Amino acid sequence: MLPLLRRPRRSRHAGPVSILLVLASLLAGAAAPGAALAVEGLELSTPFPAVVVEPGGNAEFDIRIAVTEPRRVDLSVDGVPDGWSASFRGGGLVIDGVFVDPDEPPEVTLDVDVAEGATSAATLTVRAASGSLRETLQLDLRPAEAAAGDVTLEAEFAQLSGASDDTFTFNVDLNNDTPAEATFNISATGPQGWEIDARPSGQSQATTATVAAGGTQAINVEVDPPDDVAAQGYPILLEVSGDAGSASTELAVIIEGTYTLELSTPNDVLSLTANAGAPTEITFELTNSGTAPITNVEVTATPPTGWELAPGDPIPVIEPGATEQVTRTLTPSPDAIAGDYVVTVSAVGTEAEADVQLRVTVETSPLWGFVGIALIVAVLAGLFWVFRTYGRR
Repeated sequence: MLPLLRRPRRSRHAGPVSILLVLASLLAGAAAPGAALAVEGLELSTPFPAVVVEPGGNAEFDIRIAVTEPRRVDLSVDGVPDGWSASFRGGGLVIDGVFVDPDEPPEVTLDVDVAEGATSAATLTVRAASGSLRETLQLDLRPAEAAAGDVTLEAEFAQLSGASDDTFTFNVDLNNDTPAEATFNISATGPQGWEIDARPSGQSQATTATVAAGGTQAINVEVDPPDDVAAQGYPILLEVSGDAGSASTELAVIIEGTYTLELSTPNDVLSLTANAGAPTEITFELTNSGTAPITNVEVTATPPTGWELAPGDPIPVIEPGATEQVTRTLTPSPDAIAGDYVVTVSAVGTEAEADVQLRVTVETSPLWGFVGIALIVAVLAGLFWVFRTYGRR
């Protein structure tokens, strides 16, 4: 008989060991170079894929490119309407491609210039290609209908009043209610000979203002009229213009006039000689050097005690730049002794007044000289009579 073959005896630990060996071999294969390939990918995105843009304006899209490994990505755009233009920018350059690092993606923008008068919406397709990888991104642009009033000017106070030697400052808000940032030229015009300066608030040199979409820029308009301008109202026109539109507003300066009265004599001499108790006529000149009429002008005086300045009729009106003459009679006191005296003369009108100091030199009256001479003559005559009558005895 053939001996019976005995079946090998299985170890109780054979099952678990085999499983561990299989798992170890799988992990080793996964860790070996080239044993498995990472998943490749390319993605395009932008935060705002659909925008409204002003005809003739510009739209800027932030294009974000994501990859799983460093690679070059070529870019292109389809669907650009006639009259429109689109270009990729990066690093300050116009680009057609970019090298993308997964950890530090580059900043890429797509600039789209919309044609003037564009009315139809457009869909642009951004295409990215890298080797066998392809990706697209759809962008929608809708031209906004241009409407009057999108750019406006609003004055805090459209009318200011004051004297001609004042400086007037208007505060005006420039509102850009369009969907795009815009730069505006600023200009202001007024009467000939006036100094007018319009600038963005806080700027001493700028003549333009850049206003964000939906934003507001303060504008200061400074107006300096000539000092001799007549009292009345004067218009000031403020205008702004730019790619987003134009606007204007009318301001007004009301000159109330200046009231300046000057008092003197025709030869500008403010001194004279008078005799005590004797009237002396004095002519005064009154000049309106302001810009508004001065009414009801009277000439009065504050003389020493016992002196008198005869009153006269008031001057009804002195027009701007005009000169009027009046004559008044001054009579020193009969008891005034010889010497110099100061008389304050005033011209007082409803709107203005002026005064001067008049120096008056009082001399002794000639009558007393005649009296003295007569006394001397009388004394001499008496002496002559005495000597003639009694001199022979």
